[in-house]
Amino acid sequence: MKILFINGDCVQVNSSANLCHLAYLQGMVDAGYDIDLLSAEGNFYQKDSSMAIPGSVRRYSYSGFCLYERLAALKKGKTSNTAVVSPANNLSSGSGKHDSFRGRIKKKLLSLYGIHGVYTPFLRRARRFRSSEEYDCVISVSTPVSSHALANDLLKSGHVQGKKWVQIWEDPWYQDVYGTNGQKVYEEEKRLLSVAQQICYVSPITLENQKRLFPEAASKMFWEPLPSYYQYESNRVIPVPPVTFGYFGSYYPSARNLRPFYEAASKLGIHVNICGDPSSLFHETEEICLFPRMSLDDLRPIEEATDVLVFLCNRGGGQIPGKIYQYAATNKTVLFILDGTDEEKHILRSYFEPLQRFVFCENTTESIEAAIIGIQNGAFVQASNCSITQFRPDLIINRILSRG
Repeated sequence: MKILFINGDCVQVNSSANLCHLAYLQGMVDAGYDIDLLSAEGNFYQKDSSMAIPGSVRRYSYSGFCLYERLAALKKGKTSNTAVVSPANNLSSGSGKHDSFRGRIKKKLLSLYGIHGVYTPFLRRARRFRSSEEYDCVISVSTPVSSHALANDLLKSGHVQGKKWVQIWEDPWYQDVYGTNGQKVYEEEKRLLSVAQQICYVSPITLENQKRLFPEAASKMFWEPLPSYYQYESNRVIPVPPVTFGYFGSYYPSARNLRPFYEAASKLGIHVNICGDPSSLFHETEEICLFPRMSLDDLRPIEEATDVLVFLCNRGGGQIPGKIYQYAATNKTVLFILDGTDEEKHILRSYFEPLQRFVFCENTTESIEAAIIGIQNGAFVQASNCSITQFRPDLIINRILSRG
């Protein structure tokens, strides 16, 4: 099977979305498929050297760098050809008044690029791509959504021939947890969904929400979990009771509420490493260490020294952070902190609990304290520390491609 995979960002920039994109690519390679990748080139971005594209994947790239990013780089005292953070990894809101004002200015500048924001230059340039291949499937991913718009343009113009087009939406657009909604976004999302042949979401809650919001496209929608980026089993002997907890990921308050865990950890005096953005939200203590976002190579020794991995659900919306699938593929204890509405929490627990892999608690200081004490006392014997393979990339991609 020959597949064209379209991603409007530089796939080697360190972000949770790109880890999933690389996992999809690896899954297709492991399944024996012939893959072409159309994406933004990485000349101007901070690429993570540990995020390697599988060698057998043929790469076609166009510049995605825009004037807004050049101005941002210059403002930081950098030259125009200095690598900057990809916009897909820099879209979260600040927490203070200064950040709020700066965010409004940035939002105004970004609006000048139109509905697809800073990805518009890439979208315009990549429309020149042509292929004489007849692809069995074209897959576009929603981070950024301009990937779907590009796939539509290439198929409609005849620059690309594909027997089937699958849109993978890691996050919805109009109902996104970071609040990028608006009527224009709704109309463009509706248009993109109308032209897809198949639409894959990565959460059962998001699927049902999207069916209600876009009923005319509901028959084309389904869901499959995200793939794990790698299978990792530590050789480290975990002490009894476990002594080190780790949260690794973003925790912007608009999307995730990490404060109850921070307060529980402070009260119990456990050793915790928190790595991610915004690293200035909490204060360090003698036992709680705070780090900004790190490359995979820098993060790996901290993860290796961690006894308990902490997973935090979003405040609402039903989107499932991809970390949980990665953590399921380790042999470490995973604390699964539920959040969202009662219905959302029930659905999430009903899906993940039968795997007998996680220790669940509510996102309150009291519930988290009880779970931590239970983990330290060995009370959760039903939660296995064995890695599971349900989310292996080749299995996920084969289930997606077997639809229809």
